[in-house]
Amino acid sequence: MTGQESATRGALIWSGRKCTIFGLPLSFTKYFVYEKRLVTRRGFFSLVEDELDFYKVLDKSLVLPFWQRIFGCGSIHLNVADVDTPVKVLVSVKQPRKVYAQIDKIVTDLTGNLSPVRTAANILSSVDQGEFFN
Repeated sequence: MTGQESATRGALIWSGRKCTIFGLPLSFTKYFVYEKRLVTRRGFFSLVEDELDFYKVLDKSLVLPFWQRIFGCGSIHLNVADVDTPVKVLVSVKQPRKVYAQIDKIVTDLTGNLSPVRTAANILSSVDQGEFFN
């Protein structure tokens, strides 16, 4: 396997940085969209990685504030059935509609085989809670 693929994450679909002043990617936050997971990497000296499984996404929204829209940026909000991150926000990403469409396709493909009624309680009951209390 290459550095951009792994058995648990799948192939890399998109990667980008958080944009700050004038839409420039002058931030130490990077986002990676894989086939099965979203990875957020923050930090310069100390790196913190947060992973989110796409099958846990309950709802998503695209937020395009005026100042971000001027520079071609926007934020994507994901409501997730996850214990430690109930709402995941991809802050100020370039080409937000394109990224949103890719995430929407991944979530639809992964959850299309599941029952139409997906609640946080149903998804959380299938997750091993022991890993959060150790």
